[in-house]
Amino acid sequence: MSIKKTFLIVMLSCVSLGAGFLFHTQSLEGSNPESKALFSMQLMSTQKEMLPINKYEGEWLVVNFWATWCAPCREEIPELNDFYKKTRVQLIGIAIDGIDDVIKFQEEVPIHYPSLVSNDMEGVNLAKSLGNERGVLPFTVIISPDGSINNRFYGKVKISDLNQSLSQRTR
Repeated sequence: MSIKKTFLIVMLSCVSLGAGFLFHTQSLEGSNPESKALFSMQLMSTQKEMLPINKYEGEWLVVNFWATWCAPCREEIPELNDFYKKTRVQLIGIAIDGIDDVIKFQEEVPIHYPSLVSNDMEGVNLAKSLGNERGVLPFTVIISPDGSINNRFYGKVKISDLNQSLSQRTR
């Protein structure tokens, strides 16, 4: 092969790689891959209505994954209720459980923030997409207005840690 053909092939390869990279970065513009799966979903509310999660896009959002059978999850709900009353940050709970189990649970332990339900595998996969590689519950994540993950909490979240994390980011 001649030097001209080799040079032409190398140049076309470089142009193709550059165009591919530019297309890839432009196609992701305006969406954050960390939270894209969450904001593209609709989940069942405890009123048995489908709620689009993208209604929370563009604001600070705390998402708490939990289950009715999870003791630490049950323990933190009253504290999260109090947190929700005292903050300007949106909080949603996503139960990895059955809708009837969650409704029955809320008769015993009221949840004052929006409470949504995701079936077992869908909920587990959603939590993993937000960084819960350990697969633990409860799992809490803070999402910034630009859709990036700002902090993750594995296990029962301390409200003081949640407040501290948010105060450093919402100034």
